[in-house]
Amino acid sequence: MAYTLTTPYQWQTWGAGYNEFTPYSRLAGRRFIGGTIDGPIAPSMTDVARGQTIIVNGTNVTLTLTPSQDELAAASYYFLGGHEYEISDYQAQVLIDAGYGDYVTPV
Repeated sequence: MAYTLTTPYQWQTWGAGYNEFTPYSRLAGRRFIGGTIDGPIAPSMTDVARGQTIIVNGTNVTLTLTPSQDELAAASYYFLGGHEYEISDYQAQVLIDAGYGDYVTPV
């Protein structure tokens, strides 16, 4: 049986670091303040979904927003955030056993 994996998202606010780039800020260098429902900036402009990458080493599964090339090279396999993948039965079972079954769907 084949499975589909949809990598998870994490909602974040743009400009979390305000005047410096951090892995949690978007559009570094452009300052965003506000973003409340009745504030001057619409929430749709400040809240952004960032895909989380799933990295698998054997049966150890971790999530990260900012994977390094070294982490990806050392992994048994990985699934980049923001994508949908067709995965094998074995890969699906590893993810389910590690508690990520919500992102795995039988095809």
